[in-house]
Amino acid sequence: MNRWRFYWLRLTRELWVRATAYAVMGVGAALLASVGARWVPQAMAERLGGESVEEILTILASSLLAVATFSVGAMVTAYTAVSQAATPRVAALVTSDGQTQRSLATFVGAFLYAIVAVTAINARYYGEGGRAILFLVSLAVVALVAYRLLAWINRLSSLARVGHMIDMVEDRARDALEARRRRPFLGGRPGALSAGSLILSEATGYVQNVDPDHLEATAHDRDCQVQILAAPGAFVRRGEPLARISLLQSDDRACADFRSAFAVGGSRSFDQDPRFGLIVLSEIAAKALSPGVNDPGTAVQVIGAGVRLLDAWLEPLAEDEESSCTRVLAPQVSEADLLDDIFGPIARYGAGDVPVTMRLLKALRSLAARPGPMQRPARDMARELLDRARRALPIPADLARVRAVKV
Repeated sequence: MNRWRFYWLRLTRELWVRATAYAVMGVGAALLASVGARWVPQAMAERLGGESVEEILTILASSLLAVATFSVGAMVTAYTAVSQAATPRVAALVTSDGQTQRSLATFVGAFLYAIVAVTAINARYYGEGGRAILFLVSLAVVALVAYRLLAWINRLSSLARVGHMIDMVEDRARDALEARRRRPFLGGRPGALSAGSLILSEATGYVQNVDPDHLEATAHDRDCQVQILAAPGAFVRRGEPLARISLLQSDDRACADFRSAFAVGGSRSFDQDPRFGLIVLSEIAAKALSPGVNDPGTAVQVIGAGVRLLDAWLEPLAEDEESSCTRVLAPQVSEADLLDDIFGPIARYGAGDVPVTMRLLKALRSLAARPGPMQRPARDMARELLDRARRALPIPADLARVRAVKV
């Protein structure tokens, strides 16, 4: 992903950014209402420019503060509930949810609009024409607030449900898997450099994004090749290599140019890391299988989501995409790693649960039935799961039911 697009997406997912934008638009609408006063017909100004607009704005100002406070409290409650019921890694999807952010930002922006407009009316900032425009804008704001309030109430009914969180994580994981399926080497080529200079990380954390187009352009300017050593999702310490270039000697400026293509942060990101979404799903299933929760149905739901994701991963491409970054060498995602990310924790913690074990064996059977790179890892995991079930199930009848599922 382009580095600037990555930073822009990360910025726009912050709640304060959208709230600030709506607040600025609300204040601007309140102050600019007098600009078009000269084009308002006199009859319309006399009819709409009375005291009613101030009453509408007063109602908005007095009620929206309570609505905004309630909405933020509901979001925090949902955030906490999801962190406890699912996993803290999925809680970030609550605050970055677009519909939630639009609702909260609308309430904040409408509240500031009403406050500024009432203050300007009391300061005699508007004439009759400006008040008429303000009346029409206020009606539009009321309609927008009512729509957002209804949408927010509907969102609250599913915001903290574990099933809804599984669907959200599945959607994010599918997007990342689809992007990597179409560009298995991040737009580059397979291969490795036997020698060259290393590009070292200046921070400790996870590689959140790699910009292959920037690496290609930088390598083209310096007439060299670059090998990605730390793909998105990898954890690197300060001083560990991010990439290797075919130049035996490189200056600080060249290293900085190559290093700028890598975004390193304190946590993993869903965008370019297809394994992270699978790991989060497996964490939800692992917590559901813990003795304190004891919810095997959630684990079964995660197994279904994993089969859908891996099945989409195995779909052949309609046409082979040519490498757009011929100077970039990158590693490929292993199917065995994908399988272990989503089903490994379920196999470890759910081996003593008959329905979960049987459902996982059936899922592995369906994946092993498709010829391709997933066939052998699925069969190996099925054998390991049967060994775990043999040790975890003391009742012969339960073990017989599990063994009846052929892989």
